[in-house]
Amino acid sequence: MARAGREADAEDDAAADDGPDEGDSEGHLLEVTLRGADVVDVVLDGERLWPIWFKLEFKETGQVSAKVAGVRLSTRLGDRVVIHHLPEG
Repeated sequence: MARAGREADAEDDAAADDGPDEGDSEGHLLEVTLRGADVVDVVLDGERLWPIWFKLEFKETGQVSAKVAGVRLSTRLGDRVVIHHLPEG
């Protein structure tokens, strides 16, 4: 049953993909700020978006890809993904 859930998630991601292909990268900057394990801010190209659904993927190659606000990012294609850590408390 878990497998069906993952397959359904993959299908949902594919169906919801209205963003440009990876080859259309525009040099975006995604900044995610964490306090402990909690997200406290998400900024795409200077625009604060939190709270919003987003996804980060850490690849075996060390590259990072992301999807937020219909925009796909990939460090492989020149986009930047920066994760800031704030002290807990």
